[in-house]
Amino acid sequence: MAHAAPALPATWQCDLSDNSLQWSPGVFDLFGVKRGTRLDRREVARMYIDDSRALMERLRAAAIANRAAFTMEAQIRRADGALRWMRLSADVVCRGGRVTHLYGTKQDITAEWHIS
Repeated sequence: MAHAAPALPATWQCDLSDNSLQWSPGVFDLFGVKRGTRLDRREVARMYIDDSRALMERLRAAAIANRAAFTMEAQIRRADGALRWMRLSADVVCRGGRVTHLYGTKQDITAEWHIS
């Protein structure tokens, strides 16, 4: 039986001056959001399951405070209601000694959580 290739990581960026998000097409697909939709970070954060959202927000705040990268696994509920696991990697862009942007990758790892 052939196995599907793992999903490739897709890229994202957040401008901390206004929390605006930029996603590559793969992130829209992962979240089940129509490509090109205007994104609101608060609405996107609500798509994370409670424990995953709390961990993501803690790691995000620490990354900004410490100018450091992080990686985590998070569970999200897509726009269509389906649950997915993703690996979120984030790093920072600094200008003048302060973090101005977060950026990184998001990868659907749901298949890793379903052991046959």
